[in-house]
Amino acid sequence: MTHHATTVALGASPAASPARGRAASSRRASARPLRAVESSSSAPARLEGEALQKYMATMAEDLSHLFDDRGIDKSLYASDVSFEDPLTKYDNIDGYLFNIAMLKRVFDPTYTMHSIEQTGDWEISTRWTMSMSLPPVPFFWAPQLTFTGTSVMGVDPKTLQVTKHFDTWDAIDQQGFFLSTGSPQGVAEVLRQIFDVTKQPDLETPDYLVLRRYAEYEVRRYEPFLVAETRTVADERLAAGGMTGLPSGGNPFGTLAGYLFGGNESKESMAMTTPVFTGGGKMQFVMPSSVRDASAAPRPNEGSGVEVRQEPGGVFAARRFAGIATDELAKREEEKLAECLSRDGLVRDAAAPASLAQYNDPLTNPVQRRNDVLIKLESFDVGRLDK
Repeated sequence: MTHHATTVALGASPAASPARGRAASSRRASARPLRAVESSSSAPARLEGEALQKYMATMAEDLSHLFDDRGIDKSLYASDVSFEDPLTKYDNIDGYLFNIAMLKRVFDPTYTMHSIEQTGDWEISTRWTMSMSLPPVPFFWAPQLTFTGTSVMGVDPKTLQVTKHFDTWDAIDQQGFFLSTGSPQGVAEVLRQIFDVTKQPDLETPDYLVLRRYAEYEVRRYEPFLVAETRTVADERLAAGGMTGLPSGGNPFGTLAGYLFGGNESKESMAMTTPVFTGGGKMQFVMPSSVRDASAAPRPNEGSGVEVRQEPGGVFAARRFAGIATDELAKREEEKLAECLSRDGLVRDAAAPASLAQYNDPLTNPVQRRNDVLIKLESFDVGRLDK
């Protein structure tokens, strides 16, 4: 029998791209557990209606406390609940709670749920993002780890307790506990993130949430932010060509730095931020959050070519790379990202040129320089469960 899924969306999502589900589900079929429980004669055949809505609301609220001081409600889980993800496997609630406590103590994690949906008669699935920081000793380079994926939870029809909890990660194809599957993908993904030595300076930067982390790129949702911008000579060149000339002569980086550090009508200096954006014939410095809106920003000197305006934010695909971001390297990374989007059925916004975000000063070791190529997406369904 075919059932229509019932979904509780958490927060606003951009419109869905129909091609996304077809491309992703065919290319990245994720392993998932069998239906967790069978209904008995004394229980309904299916969780539905008001009972379903109440249960999903209860679970969504409870999971919002996954890593805070309150924690999850132990009574919502069977004592012999099985938990499995690519790195760990437990067969009781105490093991599951131990795993949560270990993550809280060591990694300072944050958890964001995007949606919760019924995916079987007695099965509920969620889509989420989890980020964590590693301790400074021995991880002095301060790596940040991000995972996105789904949780598939089997529910007992009699007790309404979770009996099976199976996590998938978007960045890998082979799901399940690595010692059971024999696949090193989960371990390799963790190590790849831990030993990413590119670094971001301790400066203010635009807020974004990673919606999907894949093996080759991320999908991020940026909040609106203010920029100071000026035109450059080259419209199509992302990197060096976008930093080496104004139409009227001069240097765009120096022009924007001058504005930020007091070269404005009120001679007001502001804090440095990161990254510097280039692309589409312009360069942008991010304005510090102390400047509430464009009308509150110091007025640029007349004839400076500087304009302060708000970037609207939105959903972007991003591909990170290290090294000195030459025009050739940046263009190559943009092409790789565009190929990934085409393969995965994601449509770029034709009206928005690609951009390059450069986070570090020129004295930073090239191995540690963080560069992101960004392509704005036309649409993206944040909450859908397939990749």
